[in-house]
Amino acid sequence: MTTKKTLIVLLAALTLQSCKKDDKDNITPPSGSGIYVVNEGTFFAGNGELSFINGSNGAVTNNLFQSVNGFAAGDIAQSFHLHQGKGYLVMNNSQKIEVVQIPGVTSIATITGFSGPRYMAASGNRGYVTDWNSNSVKQVDLDQHTIISSIDVGLLPEQLLLSGNKLFVPNSGDSTVSVIDIDSWTLSGTITVGLGPNSIQKDDHGRIWILCSGSLGPDYIGGTSDDVAGSLWRINASSLTTELVMPLGQYEHALKLQTNASGTMLYFLKGLDSYTGDIYSMNADDLTLPSSPSISGSFYGLGVDPGSGNVWGAVAPSFTQNGYVLKFGMNGVKLDSMGVGIAPNGFAFN
Repeated sequence: MTTKKTLIVLLAALTLQSCKKDDKDNITPPSGSGIYVVNEGTFFAGNGELSFINGSNGAVTNNLFQSVNGFAAGDIAQSFHLHQGKGYLVMNNSQKIEVVQIPGVTSIATITGFSGPRYMAASGNRGYVTDWNSNSVKQVDLDQHTIISSIDVGLLPEQLLLSGNKLFVPNSGDSTVSVIDIDSWTLSGTITVGLGPNSIQKDDHGRIWILCSGSLGPDYIGGTSDDVAGSLWRINASSLTTELVMPLGQYEHALKLQTNASGTMLYFLKGLDSYTGDIYSMNADDLTLPSSPSISGSFYGLGVDPGSGNVWGAVAPSFTQNGYVLKFGMNGVKLDSMGVGIAPNGFAFN
Protein backbone atom coordinates (compact mmCIF):
# COMPACT_ATOMS: atom_id res chain seq x y z
CA MET A 1 0.00 0.00 0.00
CA THR A 2 1.23 3.46 -0.74
CA THR A 3 1.80 6.12 1.91
CA LYS A 4 -1.39 7.98 1.07
CA LYS A 5 -3.56 4.90 1.16
CA THR A 6 -1.89 3.70 4.34
CA LEU A 7 -2.76 6.94 6.15
CA ILE A 8 -6.37 6.72 5.02
CA VAL A 9 -6.93 3.16 6.12
CA LEU A 10 -5.00 3.59 9.37
CA LEU A 11 -7.45 6.27 10.47
CA ALA A 12 -10.36 4.04 9.54
CA ALA A 13 -8.86 1.04 11.29
CA LEU A 14 -8.78 2.82 14.64
CA THR A 15 -12.56 2.52 14.82
CA LEU A 16 -12.70 -1.12 13.85
CA GLN A 17 -12.27 -4.38 15.66
CA SER A 18 -10.75 -7.39 14.03
CA CYS A 19 -13.39 -9.72 12.59
CA LYS A 20 -12.26 -13.16 13.71
CA LYS A 21 -14.17 -16.33 14.46
CA ASP A 22 -13.23 -19.37 16.47
CA ASP A 23 -15.45 -21.86 14.67
CA LYS A 24 -16.02 -22.83 11.08
CA ASP A 25 -19.25 -21.73 9.44
CA ASN A 26 -21.51 -24.41 8.00
CA ILE A 27 -20.82 -23.82 4.32
CA THR A 28 -20.04 -26.14 1.45
CA PRO A 29 -16.56 -25.39 0.11
CA PRO A 30 -16.47 -24.63 -3.64
CA SER A 31 -16.00 -27.78 -5.69
CA GLY A 32 -16.14 -26.58 -9.30
CA SER A 33 -14.69 -23.96 -11.55
CA GLY A 34 -15.24 -20.31 -10.85
CA ILE A 35 -13.67 -16.98 -10.01
CA TYR A 36 -11.79 -16.08 -6.85
CA VAL A 37 -11.89 -12.44 -5.78
CA VAL A 38 -9.07 -11.09 -3.60
CA ASN A 39 -10.40 -8.76 -0.89
CA GLU A 40 -7.61 -6.75 0.76
CA GLY A 41 -9.55 -6.00 3.93
CA THR A 42 -8.81 -3.08 6.26
CA PHE A 43 -5.23 -2.26 7.18
CA PHE A 44 -4.38 -3.69 10.64
CA ALA A 45 -7.82 -5.34 10.99
CA GLY A 46 -6.65 -8.80 9.93
CA ASN A 47 -9.69 -9.35 7.71
CA GLY A 48 -8.17 -9.96 4.28
CA GLU A 49 -10.27 -12.58 2.51
CA LEU A 50 -11.36 -14.47 -0.58
CA SER A 51 -14.73 -14.49 -2.28
CA PHE A 52 -15.74 -17.22 -4.74
CA ILE A 53 -18.14 -16.81 -7.66
CA ASN A 54 -19.52 -20.13 -8.90
CA GLY A 55 -18.81 -20.53 -12.61
CA SER A 56 -22.07 -22.39 -13.24
CA ASN A 57 -24.73 -20.38 -11.42
CA GLY A 58 -22.99 -17.17 -10.34
CA ALA A 59 -23.56 -17.82 -6.64
CA VAL A 60 -21.19 -15.86 -4.39
CA THR A 61 -19.51 -17.17 -1.25
CA ASN A 62 -17.86 -14.46 0.84
CA ASN A 63 -15.42 -14.81 3.77
CA LEU A 64 -14.40 -18.08 2.14
CA PHE A 65 -11.04 -18.72 3.78
CA GLN A 66 -12.19 -18.25 7.36
CA SER A 67 -15.48 -20.06 6.79
CA VAL A 68 -13.68 -23.15 5.51
CA ASN A 69 -10.65 -23.14 7.82
CA GLY A 70 -11.94 -21.61 11.04
CA PHE A 71 -9.24 -18.94 11.30
CA ALA A 72 -8.54 -15.62 9.60
CA ALA A 73 -6.11 -15.50 6.67
CA GLY A 74 -4.46 -12.35 7.99
CA ASP A 75 -3.82 -8.71 7.19
CA ILE A 76 -4.09 -7.31 3.64
CA ALA A 77 -4.73 -9.99 1.04
CA GLN A 78 -2.59 -8.74 -1.86
CA SER A 79 -2.92 -11.46 -4.51
CA PHE A 80 -3.96 -15.07 -5.13
CA HIS A 81 -1.96 -17.34 -7.43
CA LEU A 82 -3.23 -20.70 -8.74
CA HIS A 83 -0.70 -23.40 -9.58
CA GLN A 84 -0.96 -27.18 -9.94
CA GLY A 85 -4.13 -27.62 -7.92
CA LYS A 86 -3.15 -25.27 -5.12
CA GLY A 87 -3.84 -21.64 -4.31
CA TYR A 88 -1.32 -19.25 -2.80
CA LEU A 89 -2.93 -16.36 -0.92
CA VAL A 90 -0.29 -13.66 -0.48
CA MET A 91 -0.84 -11.73 2.76
CA ASN A 92 1.22 -8.55 2.51
CA ASN A 93 1.08 -7.04 5.99
CA SER A 94 1.01 -10.45 7.70
CA GLN A 95 4.25 -11.28 5.86
CA LYS A 96 3.21 -14.76 4.78
CA ILE A 97 1.52 -16.90 2.14
CA GLU A 98 -1.39 -19.17 3.02
CA VAL A 99 -1.41 -22.31 0.86
CA VAL A 100 -4.79 -23.93 0.17
CA GLN A 101 -6.15 -26.85 -1.79
CA ILE A 102 -8.11 -25.92 -4.92
CA PRO A 103 -11.03 -25.82 -5.32
CA GLY A 104 -11.92 -26.42 -1.66
CA VAL A 105 -9.54 -23.76 -0.18
CA THR A 106 -8.69 -26.09 2.70
CA SER A 107 -5.52 -24.90 4.44
CA ILE A 108 -2.40 -26.94 3.63
CA ALA A 109 0.52 -24.86 4.88
CA THR A 110 1.79 -21.38 5.68
CA ILE A 111 4.96 -20.01 4.08
CA THR A 112 6.75 -17.47 6.26
CA GLY A 113 9.97 -15.48 6.14
CA PHE A 114 8.81 -12.56 3.98
CA SER A 115 8.89 -8.90 4.97
CA GLY A 116 6.21 -7.64 2.58
CA PRO A 117 5.15 -10.18 -0.09
CA ARG A 118 3.14 -8.86 -3.06
CA TYR A 119 2.86 -11.15 -6.11
CA MET A 120 3.84 -14.65 -7.14
CA ALA A 121 4.74 -16.65 -10.24
CA ALA A 122 5.50 -20.37 -10.33
CA SER A 123 6.97 -23.15 -12.44
CA GLY A 124 7.11 -26.78 -11.39
CA ASN A 125 7.93 -26.96 -7.69
CA ARG A 126 9.40 -23.46 -7.52
CA GLY A 127 7.60 -20.26 -6.66
CA TYR A 128 8.90 -16.70 -7.06
CA VAL A 129 7.55 -13.95 -4.81
CA THR A 130 8.19 -10.21 -4.89
CA ASP A 131 9.03 -8.89 -1.41
CA TRP A 132 8.37 -5.15 -1.17
CA ASN A 133 10.05 -4.27 2.10
CA SER A 134 13.32 -6.05 1.30
CA ASN A 135 13.42 -5.06 -2.42
CA SER A 136 13.96 -8.67 -3.37
CA VAL A 137 12.47 -11.74 -5.02
CA LYS A 138 12.23 -14.88 -2.90
CA GLN A 139 12.53 -18.36 -4.40
CA VAL A 140 10.22 -20.83 -2.66
CA ASP A 141 10.27 -24.63 -2.55
CA LEU A 142 6.59 -25.41 -3.14
CA ASP A 143 6.95 -28.98 -1.86
CA GLN A 144 8.54 -27.99 1.44
CA HIS A 145 6.74 -24.59 1.68
CA THR A 146 9.96 -22.80 2.56
CA ILE A 147 12.03 -19.93 1.17
CA ILE A 148 15.28 -21.34 -0.21
CA SER A 149 16.97 -18.25 -1.70
CA SER A 150 16.63 -14.54 -2.36
CA ILE A 151 17.93 -12.10 -4.95
CA ASP A 152 18.01 -8.30 -4.70
CA VAL A 153 16.18 -6.28 -7.35
CA GLY A 154 15.06 -2.64 -7.63
CA LEU A 155 12.81 -0.64 -5.33
CA LEU A 156 9.35 -1.98 -4.42
CA PRO A 157 9.04 -4.95 -6.82
CA GLU A 158 5.49 -5.67 -7.97
CA GLN A 159 3.65 -8.03 -10.33
CA LEU A 160 6.09 -10.32 -12.12
CA LEU A 161 6.15 -12.33 -15.34
CA LEU A 162 7.77 -15.70 -15.93
CA SER A 163 8.68 -16.30 -19.59
CA GLY A 164 10.82 -19.33 -20.33
CA ASN A 165 13.79 -19.16 -17.99
CA LYS A 166 13.47 -15.40 -17.52
CA LEU A 167 11.67 -13.73 -14.66
CA PHE A 168 10.74 -10.10 -15.35
CA VAL A 169 10.28 -7.97 -12.23
CA PRO A 170 8.91 -4.39 -12.47
CA ASN A 171 10.25 -2.21 -9.67
CA SER A 172 7.52 0.29 -8.87
CA GLY A 173 9.75 2.46 -6.68
CA ASP A 174 12.06 3.40 -9.55
CA SER A 175 12.15 3.13 -13.36
CA THR A 176 13.55 -0.35 -13.89
CA VAL A 177 12.57 -3.93 -14.64
CA SER A 178 14.95 -6.55 -13.23
CA VAL A 179 15.48 -9.69 -15.32
CA ILE A 180 16.39 -12.87 -13.43
CA ASP A 181 17.71 -16.08 -14.98
CA ILE A 182 15.89 -18.69 -12.91
CA ASP A 183 18.22 -21.53 -14.01
CA SER A 184 21.34 -19.87 -12.61
CA TRP A 185 19.37 -17.70 -10.17
CA THR A 186 21.28 -14.59 -11.14
CA LEU A 187 20.32 -11.08 -12.20
CA SER A 188 20.89 -11.24 -15.96
CA GLY A 189 19.75 -7.77 -17.02
CA THR A 190 17.97 -4.53 -16.18
CA ILE A 191 15.53 -2.69 -18.44
CA THR A 192 15.00 1.04 -18.00
CA VAL A 193 11.38 2.14 -18.53
CA GLY A 194 9.10 4.91 -17.26
CA LEU A 195 8.64 5.89 -13.65
CA GLY A 196 6.66 3.48 -11.49
CA PRO A 197 6.41 0.20 -13.46
CA ASN A 198 3.64 -1.76 -11.74
CA SER A 199 2.39 -4.57 -13.99
CA ILE A 200 3.62 -6.68 -16.89
CA GLN A 201 2.21 -9.04 -19.54
CA LYS A 202 3.28 -10.99 -22.65
CA ASP A 203 1.34 -10.77 -25.93
CA ASP A 204 0.70 -13.32 -28.69
CA HIS A 205 3.98 -12.39 -30.42
CA GLY A 206 6.03 -12.99 -27.27
CA ARG A 207 6.59 -9.27 -26.73
CA ILE A 208 6.73 -7.92 -23.19
CA TRP A 209 4.42 -5.06 -22.18
CA ILE A 210 5.16 -2.98 -19.09
CA LEU A 211 2.72 -0.48 -17.62
CA CYS A 212 4.12 2.44 -15.61
CA SER A 213 1.94 4.50 -13.28
CA GLY A 214 4.19 7.57 -13.18
CA SER A 215 3.90 9.54 -9.94
CA LEU A 216 1.47 11.77 -8.06
CA GLY A 217 4.41 13.82 -6.82
CA PRO A 218 5.29 14.82 -3.25
CA ASP A 219 1.72 15.97 -2.51
CA TYR A 220 0.22 12.52 -3.35
CA ILE A 221 -2.62 14.33 -5.14
CA GLY A 222 -3.39 13.53 -8.76
CA GLY A 223 -3.96 16.24 -11.33
CA THR A 224 -1.47 18.73 -9.90
CA SER A 225 1.66 20.29 -11.38
CA ASP A 226 4.07 17.86 -9.71
CA ASP A 227 2.51 14.81 -11.40
CA VAL A 228 4.68 12.58 -13.58
CA ALA A 229 2.54 10.94 -16.25
CA GLY A 230 2.36 7.18 -16.71
CA SER A 231 3.42 5.26 -19.82
CA LEU A 232 3.11 1.91 -21.60
CA TRP A 233 6.25 0.20 -22.93
CA ARG A 234 6.77 -2.68 -25.37
CA ILE A 235 10.00 -4.65 -24.94
CA ASN A 236 11.70 -7.24 -27.15
CA ALA A 237 11.90 -10.32 -24.92
CA SER A 238 15.11 -11.61 -26.49
CA SER A 239 17.22 -8.47 -26.77
CA LEU A 240 15.58 -6.68 -23.81
CA THR A 241 15.45 -3.52 -25.93
CA THR A 242 12.60 -1.02 -26.14
CA GLU A 243 10.44 -1.31 -29.26
CA LEU A 244 7.68 1.17 -28.46
CA VAL A 245 6.80 3.78 -25.83
CA MET A 246 3.29 5.19 -25.41
CA PRO A 247 3.16 8.14 -22.99
CA LEU A 248 -0.08 8.89 -21.16
CA GLY A 249 -1.51 12.36 -20.76
CA GLN A 250 0.07 14.85 -18.34
CA TYR A 251 -2.07 13.89 -15.32
CA GLU A 252 -2.85 10.30 -16.25
CA HIS A 253 -1.73 7.25 -14.28
CA ALA A 254 -2.33 3.59 -15.10
CA LEU A 255 -2.19 0.19 -13.40
CA LYS A 256 -3.33 -3.46 -13.46
CA LEU A 257 -2.23 -4.42 -16.99
CA GLN A 258 -3.99 -7.60 -18.20
CA THR A 259 -4.32 -9.61 -21.42
CA ASN A 260 -6.93 -11.96 -22.81
CA ALA A 261 -6.08 -15.66 -23.04
CA SER A 262 -4.62 -15.43 -26.55
CA GLY A 263 -2.56 -12.33 -25.79
CA THR A 264 -4.09 -10.34 -28.64
CA MET A 265 -5.73 -7.73 -26.41
CA LEU A 266 -4.41 -5.53 -23.59
CA TYR A 267 -6.53 -4.13 -20.75
CA PHE A 268 -5.62 -1.68 -18.01
CA LEU A 269 -7.01 0.90 -15.59
CA LYS A 270 -6.30 4.59 -16.17
CA GLY A 271 -7.27 7.57 -14.01
CA LEU A 272 -6.08 10.70 -12.24
CA ASP A 273 -4.76 8.80 -9.23
CA SER A 274 -2.56 5.71 -8.94
CA TYR A 275 -5.23 3.45 -7.43
CA THR A 276 -8.39 3.49 -9.55
CA GLY A 277 -9.50 4.20 -13.09
CA ASP A 278 -11.66 3.51 -16.10
CA ILE A 279 -11.08 0.30 -18.06
CA TYR A 280 -9.20 0.76 -21.33
CA SER A 281 -8.62 -1.91 -23.97
CA MET A 282 -6.45 -2.06 -27.08
CA ASN A 283 -5.14 -4.50 -29.63
CA ALA A 284 -1.61 -5.70 -28.93
CA ASP A 285 -0.62 -4.54 -32.43
CA ASP A 286 -1.87 -0.98 -31.92
CA LEU A 287 0.75 1.75 -32.11
CA THR A 288 -1.19 4.35 -30.11
CA LEU A 289 -3.15 4.32 -26.90
CA PRO A 290 -6.96 4.31 -26.97
CA SER A 291 -8.46 7.78 -26.70
CA SER A 292 -11.48 6.76 -24.64
CA PRO A 293 -12.30 4.02 -22.13
CA SER A 294 -14.11 0.87 -23.11
CA ILE A 295 -15.80 0.81 -19.69
CA SER A 296 -16.18 3.88 -17.48
CA GLY A 297 -16.01 3.64 -13.71
CA SER A 298 -13.78 3.99 -10.68
CA PHE A 299 -12.32 0.47 -10.64
CA TYR A 300 -9.79 -0.73 -8.07
CA GLY A 301 -9.23 -4.18 -9.57
CA LEU A 302 -9.29 -5.71 -13.05
CA GLY A 303 -9.34 -9.21 -14.50
CA VAL A 304 -10.05 -10.93 -17.83
CA ASP A 305 -11.59 -14.40 -17.81
CA PRO A 306 -9.35 -16.61 -20.00
CA GLY A 307 -12.27 -18.89 -20.84
CA SER A 308 -15.12 -16.54 -21.74
CA GLY A 309 -13.16 -13.36 -22.43
CA ASN A 310 -15.45 -11.48 -20.04
CA VAL A 311 -13.93 -8.46 -18.33
CA TRP A 312 -14.25 -8.07 -14.56
CA GLY A 313 -13.91 -4.81 -12.66
CA ALA A 314 -13.70 -4.49 -8.87
CA VAL A 315 -14.99 -1.47 -6.95
CA ALA A 316 -13.85 -0.49 -3.44
CA PRO A 317 -16.15 2.23 -2.03
CA SER A 318 -13.84 2.51 0.99
CA PHE A 319 -11.36 0.41 2.94
CA THR A 320 -13.84 -0.26 5.75
CA GLN A 321 -16.94 -1.45 3.86
CA ASN A 322 -17.71 -4.27 1.47
CA GLY A 323 -17.12 -3.72 -2.21
CA TYR A 324 -18.55 -5.28 -5.35
CA VAL A 325 -17.49 -6.64 -8.72
CA LEU A 326 -18.99 -6.08 -12.16
CA LYS A 327 -18.90 -8.51 -15.08
CA PHE A 328 -18.82 -7.16 -18.64
CA GLY A 329 -18.96 -8.88 -22.00
CA MET A 330 -16.16 -8.40 -24.50
CA ASN A 331 -18.28 -5.63 -26.04
CA GLY A 332 -18.31 -3.71 -22.74
CA VAL A 333 -21.95 -4.43 -21.93
CA LYS A 334 -22.59 -5.01 -18.23
CA LEU A 335 -23.72 -8.57 -17.54
CA ASP A 336 -23.83 -8.83 -13.74
CA SER A 337 -22.95 -7.23 -10.40
CA MET A 338 -22.06 -9.05 -7.19
CA GLY A 339 -21.24 -8.02 -3.63
CA VAL A 340 -17.91 -9.24 -2.25
CA GLY A 341 -15.57 -8.31 0.63
CA ILE A 342 -13.68 -5.21 1.69
CA ALA A 343 -11.43 -3.59 -0.98
CA PRO A 344 -11.56 -6.14 -3.81
CA ASN A 345 -8.35 -5.69 -5.80
CA GLY A 346 -8.02 -8.63 -8.19
CA PHE A 347 -9.19 -11.97 -9.54
CA ALA A 348 -7.98 -15.53 -10.08
CA PHE A 349 -9.79 -17.72 -12.62
CA ASN A 350 -10.08 -21.46 -12.07
